[in-house]
Amino acid sequence: MITGISVSSPSVSCTVQNPTAVDTYEIKIVCNTSNSKTHVGKIVCDVYESANLITYLGAPNSNSYCTLKEANDYVRNVRGHSNSWDTLSVEGKKHLLIQACRDINRFNYIGKKYYDNQSLEFPRDDHPKITGDCATPLSINSFKNTSFTTDTYGSYKSNNNYWKYGTVHITNATPLYDIRNVDTSSVTTDIITVTASFTATPTVNTDFICFEPLDTKIKYAQCEQALHILESEGSDTLQNYKQQGAERVSIGDVDITFKQGAIPRPSISSKAVSYTHLTLP
Repeated sequence: MITGISVSSPSVSCTVQNPTAVDTYEIKIVCNTSNSKTHVGKIVCDVYESANLITYLGAPNSNSYCTLKEANDYVRNVRGHSNSWDTLSVEGKKHLLIQACRDINRFNYIGKKYYDNQSLEFPRDDHPKITGDCATPLSINSFKNTSFTTDTYGSYKSNNNYWKYGTVHITNATPLYDIRNVDTSSVTTDIITVTASFTATPTVNTDFICFEPLDTKIKYAQCEQALHILESEGSDTLQNYKQQGAERVSIGDVDITFKQGAIPRPSISSKAVSYTHLTLP
């Protein structure tokens, strides 16, 4: 399975071909020094499949509140920089964001979810939205409705691309049940375009609901939790072991057994809490 081994002192690299997804592999490395010393090391490799960030609001299969671009922008523009984040691969970042979303999704929030079957806690039942019929001009990835904009000067709906990152649900007629994120919106034409084409072109009989973009604080909380997970990785504190579900830990001659019965909670970033006002269940 291991091929392409190369040595360029003091570095060693190798290629693992065709590993099985979701499996964990342990690679043993044995080095013999010029003075006849032998050093043995181990590397643990987790193999995972490519992840898709699904950011639809109100969908049953969503797994993230923010896109990878939004996360990158947050880390660079709000945090300033994060060397640990910048060294991650694209797949590593996506998996980290999905885990961070799971973490903040486990807590209680005011109100109820908008749809009972939506996978994430947001949007809530009071989330701003508009409903209506699709109007001409119609295409496979766009439609018009005058409710998308307003003539009131200074209103938030008077800004181009206000609806970007909002989500459209088709609730009646063709293409029924399609869910798409908004890519652009125009205050001059009242037209929105979606990030991926509908399965069919809407008609004037097509009904929709469109959720306004999610409050950026929820997205920031997810980003902060992702950074928190990354920056806490490898920490060997007792609290981290307990949060990871460990029942017993031995450190040297000391053996510690954690109290049973309580469901371990994820370690949550204090900045994520400040953004979302999380409360424990």
